[in-house]
Amino acid sequence: MDAVRLALALSLALAALACDGRPASPAPAVGAAAPAVGAAAPAVGAADPLEPLRQFEASRRAAADFSRQPSSDRLLGPDPIALRPVDPRGRPAAPGAPALLSPLRGSDALVLLDASLRELSRAPAPASPTGVAVLPSGDVFASGEASPALFRYALRGASIEPAGRIELAGVRGVRDLAAGPEGVLYALDERAGALLTLRPGAGAGGRMEVERWDEPIGAGPFRVVRLARHLLVGCLLDHTIVVLPVGEGGRPLSGGAARIRHDGPIWSFDALETEGGGLLLAAGGVEDHPLDRTGGSFGYIDSFVFLYRVTAGARPEVTRLAAVNVSEHGVLTPKAVALSAVPGSADVRVIATGYGGDRRAELLFRAAEAGSSAAPEVSTRPLAPGVAAMAALGGGAFAYANPLLDAWLLDAGGEVVKRPVHDDGEDARSGEVRLGEALFFTSLMAPWNRTDGPLSRFTCETCHFEGYVDGRTHHTGRGDVRATTKPLLGLFNNRPHFSRALDPDLTAVADNEFRVAGALSGRDPWFSVSREIAPWLADLGVFDVDRAELSPEALRRALMSFLMAFSHRTNPAVVGRAGFTALERDGARAFRDRCARCHAPVLRSDDPGSAVPFDRWEELVLAPEGAIVWGRAGYEKTGVVPYVHEQGARVPSLRRLYKKRPYFTNGSARTLRDVLDRARFAAPGGADASAATPGGAGASAANGAAPAPGAFFHDGAPAGLAALDPAAIDALLAFLDLL
Repeated sequence: MDAVRLALALSLALAALACDGRPASPAPAVGAAAPAVGAAAPAVGAADPLEPLRQFEASRRAAADFSRQPSSDRLLGPDPIALRPVDPRGRPAAPGAPALLSPLRGSDALVLLDASLRELSRAPAPASPTGVAVLPSGDVFASGEASPALFRYALRGASIEPAGRIELAGVRGVRDLAAGPEGVLYALDERAGALLTLRPGAGAGGRMEVERWDEPIGAGPFRVVRLARHLLVGCLLDHTIVVLPVGEGGRPLSGGAARIRHDGPIWSFDALETEGGGLLLAAGGVEDHPLDRTGGSFGYIDSFVFLYRVTAGARPEVTRLAAVNVSEHGVLTPKAVALSAVPGSADVRVIATGYGGDRRAELLFRAAEAGSSAAPEVSTRPLAPGVAAMAALGGGAFAYANPLLDAWLLDAGGEVVKRPVHDDGEDARSGEVRLGEALFFTSLMAPWNRTDGPLSRFTCETCHFEGYVDGRTHHTGRGDVRATTKPLLGLFNNRPHFSRALDPDLTAVADNEFRVAGALSGRDPWFSVSREIAPWLADLGVFDVDRAELSPEALRRALMSFLMAFSHRTNPAVVGRAGFTALERDGARAFRDRCARCHAPVLRSDDPGSAVPFDRWEELVLAPEGAIVWGRAGYEKTGVVPYVHEQGARVPSLRRLYKKRPYFTNGSARTLRDVLDRARFAAPGGADASAATPGGAGASAANGAAPAPGAFFHDGAPAGLAALDPAAIDALLAFLDLL
């Protein structure tokens, strides 16, 4: 065992001394120097401090209608998610003139802003809008991750007006959108892992016609950037940035592609093209290192900014010039980076902002274009957490889109000005839910974590992008057991929690998350938060004249309240649907007969009495909430090894499977078709035969005996068992796509 692992295993004190060559840094607080912990742990023999939280949870569960639990994309505010300059050439706008476009993900709207970030106009947008692009013609297009249509707009003075749409056959939604100078659009189909190149044009009768080219690009494509000679695509679940040369007419060319791949997700990137046809690329992501949990917490998951050089040619070379730990500087989960050349020199500058930290960092790389890999000069200043996108406004000013604060921020070098989104609907969230959202997405749960050696400053989103997954299969710290990341949405009616199912309720989840997140900080997890620790919390309305401090119980209750509201987003596959297709209905019957014994159609995973009868599946599956859990509280051994628990693994929920790749606890299945291709049955019987095996799918075979009638294996089945026929697989895939 190396020194770092030994230190982690022996004690927290030794872990604090371990170092992998990065300079040790002090433990920064969120927004201020770390004060003393505000509350002591309860004395031995005292009343259980979690009992009030359990009573709170029990009362909320008793009052909840889980068949109509609203999807969180309609609960968490307007969420300005992106920014795009109106002028595709990036020229600054005149005072009061249109300058930026910003989609409101939670309000299905596209907003037109001036350079002071005042709203000039808004128009309806595709469902859950996340992308916007401006063609050289001035036409504006917006995409939504829950819509198969691109909406077109015309800018008329200070107004943005709908001007048609493009329907994309076979597409559930488009995560991001970019435009090329040739008049082409690039759209990302996150679900299919595809890049779509589109050439809009006028057709007969004024209708818009589109030439379209589709090609696979990778798992979870979510960000696309077009430069003069290159197209860059970020694939979240593949942990990859794909750099494609662009050919005649704007078509991306697969030949000559370069790939930057990390061990962990990359959340942002920006690039500059250089002489000779290559480029410099800056990326913000998690530490390029396997996640390490052997020390009882989460190791090697700091946030980093990377600088790369990519050469041109049939076989481009990728060289890493620098890797900078920006968690040391208070920048966590950097979702926005901006790379620019310093005029009159070979230097480049990177601006990095973090969704989870409260600082903005400026990194100056000397002679970067000459290939220097020296450490950059780093300067920082305060910036409220929650930044998801930024845009340069000229003169050194920046605009930021901040879904956490539901606001745009204007940064002109002095005090940052906040411009709240004025939404037509009333924000029904309590201050408690807003605080819980901040605990989830910022470092507030463990504000005194350090960054030296394996120690890391991180947030829940470091491993759960937007609450879902990061595509990793990580070492759990227990023997040779590895596990995929699980979504943290939909926990309220899916207990006990996680693959080992050792958290019986959300009270335990909340308390354990505080404990584990800060396990190596040397601080007591039972602490209070004051204004001095996180002054930006004032923007969330959680402090008032009578409440200057948030107690340990209040913090845990807030996290629980957020997790109760953090239900799954609406599945784009059901939007506008009223009934199953024939294939989907066949899939529902096959699921009932083959899968529902384990993946139960219940509204509460720990309550068999909440089972939904088959004749109501269609109604609830196609509802926006998609409320059926398709999971169960018990354990099963289905051949997916090594088992995370001595009894196997807790039967997981199948809600929103398209967001949950790779599959199985060990991550060995890349696609749902792969999952179904491996399935084996000890007998071909239907529901009755399946139900005849209460002891677990592979229990008999695991003991050396022949599998019992109806036994089921997800993987590693004995030879000679029955497989699903191709027609059943196609039907099941159609049904599973709706869950």
